[in-house]
Order: sequence, then C-alpha cells, then structure tokens
Amino acid sequence: MKYIVIILAYLCFAKVSSAQVIDENAGKTYYYYDVATQKKVKEIFHHKQVVKIMPDPNNYGSYIDTFMYLKNGPYTSYDEKGNLICSGYYIQEKKDSIWMYYNSKGDLLKTEKYKLGVLVK
Repeated sequence: MKYIVIILAYLCFAKVSSAQVIDENAGKTYYYYDVATQKKVKEIFHHKQVVKIMPDPNNYGSYIDTFMYLKNGPYTSYDEKGNLICSGYYIQEKKDSIWMYYNSKGDLLKTEKYKLGVLVK
C-alpha cells in the first residue's frame, strides 16, 4: 500500500508546472561578460519559472525538485555603455516575432523575423 501511495504521489507531481514570475523591474536582469566582443552585456527579460519534480535516483522514496527560468516575453540586451544591442521576444526560450540588432551608435543593423525559434526571414 505504501508503494501505491508513493507512485500515485509521483504521478500527481511529476508533471511540469509553471507560473509567470516577473520582478519589480518588469523582468529579470542579468549581466555577463561576452568573450567574443570582450564587453560586459546586460540582458533584461521576462521569464517563466518551471518546476520539475522527479524521483531521486540516489535516495529511494525521495524526490528532487529543480527550478528553471525560461526566457518568455520581451527581451532587450545592452552593452556596457548602455547602448541597445538587440531587442525581440521569446516564447518558451525560443525567439519569436521581429528581432532588431543595433550598432554601438544606435543605428539599426538588421532585422530578423522568427516563428518559435525558426528564422523566417
């Protein structure tokens, strides 16, 4: 009976659940160093928190929960001087809609259109 309860609990909670989480600045802000351009980059984006619950392979009867943050919504990227690098929109970590890329002077370099991560034109 104990194992049936554990299996039922696992089946109920093993599915992926998600909830939109947006902080006070209308998105999550990350800074990182881009090795290719040798510059600090600032990203601002909305995200969706996804929770996965699965059995712990090292501890029978226990479960592991993992929190992941997926880009989902408006996205902007800036260089270390505050100049806009690119802007676009994500749906479940995939580029979607029109993406615009700029040079350091703020001039539009190119636009790309995506549909769920696939470059359309």
